[in-house]
Amino acid sequence: MMLTQNLPGSSPQAREAHKVQAAVLPLFPTWIYRCHDGPTHLNQALEDLTCRLMLDDRNATCRTNDGGWHYAFDVFTLQDPVVAAFRDQMEQHVHAFLRQLRGNAQPAKRDRFRLQGWINVNRGSDRNRLHCHPGCFLSGTYYVRTPPDMKGGEIVFRDPRGPAVAMYETPGIELPWVGSGTGMAFTPATGHLLIFPAWLEHRVERFTGTGDRISIAFNATNP
Repeated sequence: MMLTQNLPGSSPQAREAHKVQAAVLPLFPTWIYRCHDGPTHLNQALEDLTCRLMLDDRNATCRTNDGGWHYAFDVFTLQDPVVAAFRDQMEQHVHAFLRQLRGNAQPAKRDRFRLQGWINVNRGSDRNRLHCHPGCFLSGTYYVRTPPDMKGGEIVFRDPRGPAVAMYETPGIELPWVGSGTGMAFTPATGHLLIFPAWLEHRVERFTGTGDRISIAFNATNP
């Protein structure tokens, strides 16, 4: 952008000669991959798989979930055709995210990574506490099913700048990092997919509505 310096007593020609080149740089952006068109053709089979797994109490564990059901093992180790198809779909999305982050510098590069995943089933009073995913570089969540009457239940990403959003008093001056809260919320819907840096802290809010919300979360790690 161009900045014109106002010099005392200067003519329009002089002010034109004293234009200064300046730029605003978006340092340290946090990139999130969002897709509204996930593999919905797999949803019914994934939901059926979830129901079968929930019949065995040994498949349940408690991690970040406050209530709800959390699959205790790596879902991608299951020998099931729908799991293989789902893994292939998620790998394609991870590759797409990585290509976008790099731009066109290495368009033909094929990254090597491994996916680990688990199933979450939440009902109205359930939530997931604030957490991140150590030991991997990307994490993702795919929404297999959301109740049609669901209200709330957002996944909320915590602002990674920590207390910076509360450290400035600027009466009458609007700044993008002041008064914007401490996070960004995304409302889930069936077929939606989010992929994000594994270090980005996040939580899942409670929702009102009938029925189960089923999601599959995963991490991308070194092979």
